[in-house]
Amino acid sequence: MRKIILALMVGVMMVVGFGLFVAYKIASNTDISIHVNDTEDQYQVEASYGRNQSRKVLSYIDAQLSKSKQFRHARMDGDVELDDHTKLYIRTKPGRLVIKVNKNENDSASIERIKILTEGIKIRLTED
Repeated sequence: MRKIILALMVGVMMVVGFGLFVAYKIASNTDISIHVNDTEDQYQVEASYGRNQSRKVLSYIDAQLSKSKQFRHARMDGDVELDDHTKLYIRTKPGRLVIKVNKNENDSASIERIKILTEGIKIRLTED
């Protein structure tokens, strides 16, 4: 009888432990962090968010910047020149985004476009 009770207690503890682990992973996957560094020479955005929000963020970037849907890839790392000749560096992976724009290589309209994009990303990440 003691072995059955002990086995049941261990089983319950394992189920509760697994449930807590899953809850922790879900909670930790929804943290949102967006850092903007705007200096004289460079505008940089670093964002981390839940992996499940990656598609929403990258689809938004595509809708705002590109007609070729080049940003929908889960992983990118490199320099990109847009149709309007805006040059930027972008690195993406699920749950992470880095965009860097050299202000010396781009005009003020391009920089403003990226700033507006950043605000839109913030809005998309804080939506349900």
